[in-house]
Amino acid sequence: MITAYGRTGTGVFKEPLEIGAPLPDGAVWIDLLHPTEEERGVIARLLGIDLPTHEEMLEIEVSSRLYVENGSAYLTTPVITRADTEHPGLGVLTFILTPGHLVTVRYVEPKSVDTFASRLQRQPELIAGPESALLGMLDAVVDRAADVLELIGTRVDGIGRRVFDDPLPAKSREKVRKPDSLREVMRDIGRVGDVTNKVRDSLAGLDRLVAYLATVSAGRLDKEQKALLKSLNRDLRSLGEHAGYLSHQTNFLLDATLGVINIEQNGIIKIFSVVAVVFLPPTLIASVYGMNFHFMPELDEFWGYPLALFLMIVSAILPLVYFRRKGWL
Repeated sequence: MITAYGRTGTGVFKEPLEIGAPLPDGAVWIDLLHPTEEERGVIARLLGIDLPTHEEMLEIEVSSRLYVENGSAYLTTPVITRADTEHPGLGVLTFILTPGHLVTVRYVEPKSVDTFASRLQRQPELIAGPESALLGMLDAVVDRAADVLELIGTRVDGIGRRVFDDPLPAKSREKVRKPDSLREVMRDIGRVGDVTNKVRDSLAGLDRLVAYLATVSAGRLDKEQKALLKSLNRDLRSLGEHAGYLSHQTNFLLDATLGVINIEQNGIIKIFSVVAVVFLPPTLIASVYGMNFHFMPELDEFWGYPLALFLMIVSAILPLVYFRRKGWL
């Protein structure tokens, strides 16, 4: 699907572009969403540029993502998608900055693109030219990354409270931590770690893109646009540091959760150990009186059986009293 955006006397227009139709007058931004080969060929002929294929956009070499060809700058960066769902994704977005137009090629639907398109209705000056449109789009992408990091921070705080809440002193059984809750915490940590790594990849790609854009378009940007580009660079650096902090916190919570699981497993093993020790002396006594020797005086006495039972009970109680005084129970 091809959509053209441009300025009119009263605002901004948005017009779907049919195959074979000319570009609308005043078109500045041309967005290609899931373009077919035919649609790619149409835009390539209209603008005199070579549009990268989806496979070329997915290449990870910097030279394949950031380059200049025939006077047009090709800028490809990873972007986070579906960050507020259970299955976030990481796609690629290509910007082609030509002397007269900005072309975006995408096979994903990041929220930042829709946000920028909506923002145009309120701020038509964002599409005054291809450079303005590109900087406005990059600003929307960076804002979306910041929103995702805020969402991650909220999730990390919630997971931390779930990990470090101590249910052991609770009196009711309902408040005791269940094994399933820790499994769910582990799953949540995995999800948060996954989306955090995707955001870090996106921020790293944007950082390289902004640095490259500052070198190839220095002569095309005015003073205000250069200031905005520097501001984007600072924002990306600070967001990258914050993403690194959240990644560290996620790893810390993972280690803490594993530690809690280990402690609770040790508590279960301790119970089995105490039970084994408690039943060991009675078992010894029962084994002694279970031997088939002829000369065992207690076997002929009427108090022999009660004595054996008494010794078993006492030998079971004494270890419990000892453990209690030592604070092991």
